[in-house]
Amino acid sequence: MKTILLALFLSFSFIVSSYADSDNCIAAYENKDYQTAAIECINPANLGEIYPQNILGWLYLYGPEDIKDYSKALTWLSKSSDQGVVWAKGQLGLMYQNGYGVSKDYNKAFTFLTDAGEEWEESLEELKLLIQEESDNNEIFQAIDKIKNTKTTPANRIGKWYASDSELESITCNGNDTSELIVLHDQILIRSYSDDYSLIDSNSESTYYNFIDNNPLFFPENIIYFSDTSPEIKDFYFEKAMFPELDSNLNYSQAKLYKCLNLNEQLDYILLESDAIEFDKLVFSAKKECQNKKPIDCLRKFINFADVSKNNELSRAELTRFSKFLVKWLTLKNELNLTERMGSSAATMVIAPALAEFILLNYDYDNDEHIDIKEMTFDLVNISGSSELNNKIIRKYIEALDLASESKINASRMLDDLF
Repeated sequence: MKTILLALFLSFSFIVSSYADSDNCIAAYENKDYQTAAIECINPANLGEIYPQNILGWLYLYGPEDIKDYSKALTWLSKSSDQGVVWAKGQLGLMYQNGYGVSKDYNKAFTFLTDAGEEWEESLEELKLLIQEESDNNEIFQAIDKIKNTKTTPANRIGKWYASDSELESITCNGNDTSELIVLHDQILIRSYSDDYSLIDSNSESTYYNFIDNNPLFFPENIIYFSDTSPEIKDFYFEKAMFPELDSNLNYSQAKLYKCLNLNEQLDYILLESDAIEFDKLVFSAKKECQNKKPIDCLRKFINFADVSKNNELSRAELTRFSKFLVKWLTLKNELNLTERMGSSAATMVIAPALAEFILLNYDYDNDEHIDIKEMTFDLVNISGSSELNNKIIRKYIEALDLASESKINASRMLDDLF
């Protein structure tokens, strides 16, 4: 009998002590005495009291830095959650969502936030967006891997194109909310279409900018850019998009390109862009032919382009014409920044004759106002250590080649200036 009475007395004393600890725990927490609360809440929390468990979970999850401990927060919130407390379930969901003390796990986060009920619906919706974003990112990365393993082809779409938010040609070529794109052999330039500005008039806001920082990849029907640092793909296409299945993915943007010849009435196109595009086609074709040929053979493209009279000599007028194409091309690519002081057209008219004069002064050795084949190739055959006789033989060989193939060869410095 005495043993039973002693056991009842000890149990009653323990309950009284527990309630006292719980009151001290709550009082310390409400007074923001978090160090004391962390101590006073231990006993009642171990006894399964929900409020002290939640207080400890909050302290270790959101409390001061000297108290914060995600591992302990996980322990106490789990105990409270096991007793069905929705607040604790919601906090655990956020821990797994954000990776606080645990590995990120959207599946576990989704389960906890769903179980937490209506009060956590907003957090659940935010989690759904994160899950969708992760899915979109995975799709983009898979597409990027596919792009990397697809063989590219040289650009064959050099020219001026137009794009808009619509895939309909009638709407795009109507000029409303339309963007202009200059597709060169190695880059894309873009600006918004408008009749209110002109690059010729040196309006800085009208200039094209290089839309793609890195080199785009050219495919038969697509020009693709993807980011090395973020899940992002831009798809400029001529017939069909490369990844139509990604149409709903926010990280995949696509635009169909149209010629819209009716929009090519701006002075920019007539006086600058069309010639620059033509010259880029020349550079592209020359690069293709130069890959496995000698420099002398490689230059044939440029000299044929410059020699309008087809007499194997470049006159001052022909050199000036060639220089105008070159200046326009460099201006369009923003590699010749002279539009701050004068319009692009004026810059071309001033610089091109000066460049032609420079070429004549450096290569017209007989002062006849022309550059002939021997003058064009003089520097190319000065082989270090060779005898004068050998140089003469090489020059004669070049002249014979020219007579046989009607090739016109420019001086090496012109090619250096060009590239």
